[in-house]
Amino acid sequence: MSNKVESYRHKTRAVIFLMSAAIKAIYGTKRTLIVDHSFGDGYYCVLKEQKHISSHELKTIYNKMHQLQSDVKHIKIRATKPEDWKHLLTPRINTVRPPVLMLGKHISASYEFTNLDLSALPHFELMNYDRGFLLRISENGDELVDYSDSPKLFGMMKEHEKWGRILKVSSIHDLNKQIMEKGFKQVIWVAEGLQEKRIAALADDISTQRGTRVIFVAGPSSSGKTTFTKRLAIHLAVNGIQSKYLSMDNYFLDRDKIPPQADGTLDFENVSCIDIAALKHELGRLVTGQPVHKRNYNFVDGKQEVLKDTMSLKQNEVLIFEGIHGLNPLIHEGLSQQSYYRVYISALTQLNIDNTHPVSTSDGRLIRRIVRDSNYRGYSADDTIGRWNSVRHGELSNIFPFQEQADTMFNSALIYELAILKRYALPLLKASSKNTIRDRLITLLSLFHTIPDRHVPGTSILREFIGNSYFKY
Repeated sequence: MSNKVESYRHKTRAVIFLMSAAIKAIYGTKRTLIVDHSFGDGYYCVLKEQKHISSHELKTIYNKMHQLQSDVKHIKIRATKPEDWKHLLTPRINTVRPPVLMLGKHISASYEFTNLDLSALPHFELMNYDRGFLLRISENGDELVDYSDSPKLFGMMKEHEKWGRILKVSSIHDLNKQIMEKGFKQVIWVAEGLQEKRIAALADDISTQRGTRVIFVAGPSSSGKTTFTKRLAIHLAVNGIQSKYLSMDNYFLDRDKIPPQADGTLDFENVSCIDIAALKHELGRLVTGQPVHKRNYNFVDGKQEVLKDTMSLKQNEVLIFEGIHGLNPLIHEGLSQQSYYRVYISALTQLNIDNTHPVSTSDGRLIRRIVRDSNYRGYSADDTIGRWNSVRHGELSNIFPFQEQADTMFNSALIYELAILKRYALPLLKASSKNTIRDRLITLLSLFHTIPDRHVPGTSILREFIGNSYFKY
C-alpha cells in the first residue's frame, strides 16, 4: 500500500482530533461532536444538541483549531487501559491497542495510527452543509479546490442513517449490545428486509421507465454488484420483465494491446483497457433487438474469446450490464437516453466506533475483498492489501467522478456484516505481514462480538464474500 495514502490518513485522523479538542475547549460538555461519515474530500459532522450551526460558530471553531495547532504543536499519548474501551462493550481483546490521545484537557481513545505532529497537517476548512457542516481536508499538502457537491450520494447516506434508527444500531456499542442480548437475529432480518424493499422499489421504478433496454450497474470493488444484479433480476421478473446479464469483463482488450503502467503492471481499472468500439457496437445491436455473439475473456491467456452462441433481447426483456465503467458516458454514447437506466452501488457503512470515529467505508470493502479473495481466488491478505492502492486509484479515477450521473443509488452495506466477517478476516490478517493497514483492520474487527454465519440468509449480499450463497456466480 502506498505510504502517501496511509500518511494522508494518519494526518486526517489528527485533524479530526484537533477539531474535537477545539470544540471541547469552546463548548465544554454543552455540545457533542458527531463525525458522522466520510463525504467528498472530508467528513460530514454535526453538533448533536444543535439543529443548525452558524458560519460564525464554524469560524470560531476553525480559529480555535489553528490556535491549538500553534500553541501545542504535538498530540501527547498514553498507554490504553481496559476502561478506555469499556464503553464499546467489546469482547476480551488480546491485540495491542492504539494509545489514548491527549491535547490540552481533551482526551480520546484512538483505534488506528494518528500523526502526532500538528505542524505537519494538511490544509483544512469548515463549511456549512445540510444541518451540520463539512470538515474538508486537502491531499498532498495542496490547497483545497472548489467544493463539488454530491447530493445523490449524501441522500443515500441519509437513507442508511434512517435504517440505523429503525434497527436501533448506529455504533459498535449498539451492535455489541444486540449480540450480547441475543437480539442480533432481528437486526439481520430487518437489515436484509430493508435492502430487499429498496431493491423492489428500484425494480418498480425501472418498470415505469418506458423504453428501458439496458440497466447499467456500476460501483467500486467489493460492493456486491453481482448479487445485487441477481436480486434485481428477480424483482424485475415479479413485474413481468425478464432480463439477461452481461459483464463488462468480457470486453477487455487482449492483454498485449493494453499499455503497461510505469511499473510494468496492467491497470485493468482503466477504461482504456476496454474494447469500447466492440462494446458500443454490440450494445447498439442488442438495444434494437439484433443478435450478438456471446463473449468470454480468458484471464489466463489474456485473450478475448468470441463464442459461437448468440444472444438477443426480446421485446419484454432488458439487459443488466455490470461493470465498473457503467456510468462512464463513453459507454452510453450512441444510445438514446430513454434506452438505459444507471444504478450506482457501493457499501457505505454508517456504523461508528464512537462519536468521532466512523468506520471507514473503504476499510469495510477491503475486509470484504480479503475474505472473498481468500475463499475464491487463493490470494492471501498480503496479496489483497498489496493490490488495494491500485484498486483505490482506479476507483478515484474511473468510478467516483461519474457516481452522481446515476439515476439511482443503492447502498449494499449491512450494519451487522463486520460481526460476521470477523471470524473469516481476523485469522487471515493475523497471518499477514505487519503494517499499519493490517494493524488497523485487526483493531477494528477486535471491537466486535461475532455472529454465527448460519443466520445470514442465502440470498444476502454478504454471501458473495463468505460463501454458501443460493446464487451461482
